[in-house]
Amino acid sequence: MKLKFFIIIALLVSPFLSAAPAKKNLVVGFGESLPPFVMSHTQSGITLDIIKAALMPLGYEIEPRFYPYARRANGYARGRIDILSDINLNTANGNLLKGYISDEAYVYENIAVALTNKHFNFTKIEDLTDYSLISWPSAAIHLGEEYAKMAKANTQYYEVHDQSLQVKMLFSNKADVIQMDKQSFDYYRSTLKDIDTTQPVDRFALFGKSPNGYLFKSKRLRDDFNIQLQKLKKSGEYHKIFEKYKHAK
Repeated sequence: MKLKFFIIIALLVSPFLSAAPAKKNLVVGFGESLPPFVMSHTQSGITLDIIKAALMPLGYEIEPRFYPYARRANGYARGRIDILSDINLNTANGNLLKGYISDEAYVYENIAVALTNKHFNFTKIEDLTDYSLISWPSAAIHLGEEYAKMAKANTQYYEVHDQSLQVKMLFSNKADVIQMDKQSFDYYRSTLKDIDTTQPVDRFALFGKSPNGYLFKSKRLRDDFNIQLQKLKKSGEYHKIFEKYKHAK
């Protein structure tokens, strides 16, 4: 009887023992390479670390997927991605993306960069219209109306996927100006080995700061992320993520 009793108890209890919830996998879409924010070769970077630090403590597993920058939106729209990085209202509306945008998670500080020996003195975005300008994909959508107007009027305006190419073209005198985040520029300038990047440059802060966050399919998950993001900032963990990548190579 005792053996029968224990068998019955075991059968009753076993479903509860095996019912521990499995970690939910979340597919997050990132631009393929935007150091130090995204570094696909090491599956790391500021943007990736923030989403992991916020959601993994809630029991989620983050599966990063890296796309050429302009294709990220297509992956999200087709339902292949649960969360999309590098989103603000301009980007979401410009790509007709539906979902729930998080609070500001990180900020790009986009600047125009030119060689000092060009003696440029840009004071407004419109001043860039008559010069060869190399930017990054979707900048004309992301950076607002004034920038989009300049890009449309500029017959020498190009957007390239590989941001290291922007820096190479600047220092090889193949472009008058490049436009990119200042941290990304510093990263490429310090790591490129096949070109002389020691020439002095002028930086023009024409675009202001560009706040960014993540676009979620789920409102509940977006709300949970916002709560976790504030906790990261209050605990100091958020600051540590940025410090970690100050001298990333």
